[in-house]
Amino acid sequence: KVRCAPGIAATGLAQDNRRRSHALPMTPTAAPATQPAAGSLAPFVRVLGIAGLGCLALITLVSPASTRMFAFPWSLALAVAVATPALMLALRAFDSRQPLILPPRGWGLLAHATAAVILASALVSPHRGASLLWSAPLLASLAVFFLVYDWLHRAPSNRARVVTGLGWTFAAIVVVSLALWLADLPGRSLDSIAGARNPFPLGHSSYTGALALLALPCFVALGLQAARPVSFAWSALVVLALAMLVTSASRGALIGLGPLAVAALIFAPFDRKRKLLLGGSFLLLGLALALAHPRTRAMFQPTDPAAPPNLSNVQRSAMLDAGRRMGADRPLLGWGPGTVPLVYPRYRAALAGGADTVLQLHCTPAQLWAEFGLAGVACAVAFVSLAARGKGRDPTAAAALAGYAVFSLTDWQLDVPIFGFSLAAFAALLAPDPVCHLLNDKFETRFRRFIGGAALVACVVVAALGRRDPTPELNVRALTLGRDVAQAEAAIALLRESLALNPDQELAHFNLGWLLVTRDPPKAENYFRAAAQLVPDKGGVYFGLGLARLNQGRRDQAARAFALECLNDPRFLSSPWWLEPGIAELRDATRTEFTHLGAQAARSLEAGSWPAAQLTRVLASAPTLGAVPPEPPKMFTRQRAGYPVLMRNLDLPPPLDLYVVREATLTAGAPLPAKGWLPSPLLLQLLDARRAD
Repeated sequence: KVRCAPGIAATGLAQDNRRRSHALPMTPTAAPATQPAAGSLAPFVRVLGIAGLGCLALITLVSPASTRMFAFPWSLALAVAVATPALMLALRAFDSRQPLILPPRGWGLLAHATAAVILASALVSPHRGASLLWSAPLLASLAVFFLVYDWLHRAPSNRARVVTGLGWTFAAIVVVSLALWLADLPGRSLDSIAGARNPFPLGHSSYTGALALLALPCFVALGLQAARPVSFAWSALVVLALAMLVTSASRGALIGLGPLAVAALIFAPFDRKRKLLLGGSFLLLGLALALAHPRTRAMFQPTDPAAPPNLSNVQRSAMLDAGRRMGADRPLLGWGPGTVPLVYPRYRAALAGGADTVLQLHCTPAQLWAEFGLAGVACAVAFVSLAARGKGRDPTAAAALAGYAVFSLTDWQLDVPIFGFSLAAFAALLAPDPVCHLLNDKFETRFRRFIGGAALVACVVVAALGRRDPTPELNVRALTLGRDVAQAEAAIALLRESLALNPDQELAHFNLGWLLVTRDPPKAENYFRAAAQLVPDKGGVYFGLGLARLNQGRRDQAARAFALECLNDPRFLSSPWWLEPGIAELRDATRTEFTHLGAQAARSLEAGSWPAAQLTRVLASAPTLGAVPPEPPKMFTRQRAGYPVLMRNLDLPPPLDLYVVREATLTAGAPLPAKGWLPSPLLLQLLDARRAD
């Protein structure tokens, strides 16, 4: 027999379809309201929802939220925020008194397929425990989609309530962001203020710019609908959101304003002339916003050929290259959600530059390809297609998703709950009304129970098998013990255990080399070479390699390694390490090798490029190799401040390398390029190449 979704009559749907072309975009006809029946699970769902929203607010507004949520007790709030949507969905699915309203078949199948891809990708990942743990925010976002859709179609007024709720959520974020931004300015110089970027409250300016993009359509829509004086408050929030976007200095967010403005023009109820005037105003406003911050203003300035490459552009290019390689190696399901920081290092040596490792690839398509393979990319394409078809149902949601879709080409943020949950709510606004199915009650009930069971199974799998990556804790313990000579063997054992779990860790290889450089020089040499293969421009790695060779009596090869250290990090030319007798004896041999390595590098560099120009300056400093200034030297160990964030475990302290850096205090002369100025593949080429006399 013919059955419709709960609370919706077939005749009502037919009437709604006839009226839709005349309905206001923000308030399409909704289903009749349904009251919770006696014995319904709705009260339990409501309690869970309040708890989840409270925890979501904590991990969104308490700056720096996106990194703080990796530390206890904030990690508990993160766990509650991502677990409650799945539990709420399970309760709704098993509520026979007030049945769950499901989206049309296409949307429902896509959501189920996406959840299956996420779980399958995590389960087959080489880093299964960590990957399952970081599949939770994505799975929770899918649950939010079902919950919001269900609630939308239980009362005619709920659609407006969803948009209003999103508006109030974004308003809180905007106010907190600008308040923290202004509180951080006193005491700064004018130049510092002009160039500063707003990272509040999530901890990074890219998050700030993206939140402004999502907030603007809601503020505009609510301002147009509200009566005075409430409309003035929403209009003020539009201005504040634009200020938030400008202070973020996010180039991606600025570009995302373009499609957002286009969507606004398409849905605006104006004639062609007024739309042209409005479009011109948007263009002038966008130009003004771009010129308001030095970072975005630089987009319009010509590039100086003699200037060093833009570090941000170099790193982003390297990330895209790494993402392409990662997906090509596991094309079906990728490496698993959240695994980029663990897998990126194995591709680092082949990249032209960039960071040692990264939290994400700063490009959503690249992230999907790397972590979820073809299956994940297909799900994303299907979602974009369905959202494009439903763009007319809710212009606010369509504009927000259009702007964010373009912005997502420059960042990946779906692992941060506020973004995944917001996009899920916008998607629910675009999904069509429930439709009639030729299904019997028994089948519908079983299908809802399947959804509830799947949500519970996902919770159990993530809770039972998901765990933090154990290697960071092993590494930090080892480096703490390694500073005590009596505990060195225990430190060596811990680092070897860590490498057995994940061999792609430069930190473990590098520090094992320093622990063994006198105890077992041949093994130390192997560890230093392994570290160089992962991060070719690591400061100190070629010096350590040279010491390991020197301790084996291979003086010529030691001098070549010292020369490569000087080429990679020109500050080593005047390092106080040259005052050590055993090293000082190799000054002349190192200087000769330095000249030969420079000549080999020159043949590989493009003539007229910035690295080629710097090479000329560096090679001109060859006569000063080993000349240490008389000023007191700087001695320190390098701290890996970003390591806990990259490993998503802020309960660990930032580790300190065992290598003691000795640098001269330079007081005169133009500074030479910093470590990493040569392309990584070239450094490895020089490491393995034989000397050509």
